[in-house]
Amino acid sequence: MRSPRAVLLCLLSVLAVSSCSRTPKLAFPVTQKYTTKAGDLFYFRPRDGQFVLLERRKALAVAVAPEPDIEAYSYDDQITVSNPQGNMLQGMTVIEKIGAQQALAITPDGRTVAGGDANGAVTLWDIATRNLTLHLDLPGPILCLAFSRDGNWLAIGLAKPAGEPADTVWLYEIHSNGPHRSFGRAAVPALAWSPDGRWLAAGLDDGSLLLSEAGAGSEPKRIVLSTSPITALDIYPSGLFLASAHADKRVLLSRLPTGEHVYTFEPALPPNPLFPRVIERVAFDGNGTHLAAAFAEGDFRIWDTSSLGQ
Repeated sequence: MRSPRAVLLCLLSVLAVSSCSRTPKLAFPVTQKYTTKAGDLFYFRPRDGQFVLLERRKALAVAVAPEPDIEAYSYDDQITVSNPQGNMLQGMTVIEKIGAQQALAITPDGRTVAGGDANGAVTLWDIATRNLTLHLDLPGPILCLAFSRDGNWLAIGLAKPAGEPADTVWLYEIHSNGPHRSFGRAAVPALAWSPDGRWLAAGLDDGSLLLSEAGAGSEPKRIVLSTSPITALDIYPSGLFLASAHADKRVLLSRLPTGEHVYTFEPALPPNPLFPRVIERVAFDGNGTHLAAAFAEGDFRIWDTSSLGQ
């Protein structure tokens, strides 16, 4: 039989190991929440460090270059661009008499806009001259587009093509005017670049993520985040974390490049079948101290994520 002293020492050892292995929990409190019109979006404006509400104006897709404050909207047969002139927003139609562009992207410098349609066509235009600069034909409907921060790369996410299997993530180096690489076989509703342009994250409709190095020839890393389809993505400014929004209205926080789960932001309300893209956009601010999400029915939330930098 063990002596009382031996039992006590054993108990103290167990408690010591338990306390050492216990890591402090990260806290991400809600700092703002309000209701907007269904479908409204937002973008982060570095100039004043604010998340800015963006009215959708019945547009099929919206893209923003926040530093020049240029907003692009696609409609059934045209793309319009607005930019502030003093206190007024001056709008102009850049492209007319085109098919409906269901995906839209704009380079960070606000000079080039790209549109993608349900027939697999991707077209780039120079905004100032309205000239066509590039046209691509891909093997499936375009779901999303994303330019890298330096504007040199365009990532394209496709729906899963009918019939013969085809890749669903395409990477183009714009200045070389040719395909760089393609991969993936599941539909791609969301894309995100890391701020340094090293990583491209492609969110799939099976809840997993493909993480690729833009200039590398190696196969992308597949990370299973959830069983719920991904609807929006953003990468933390340092590139160390990923925020993924899912169709079950949860936002997951994961470490990169491992995919280790860090935190789950639970929804205030359950998914609404009337809004299949239940989270339209998710984004960190410029310092990574806040994370914002726009829900399709009009719920807008901002969480304090400053503990990630500690």
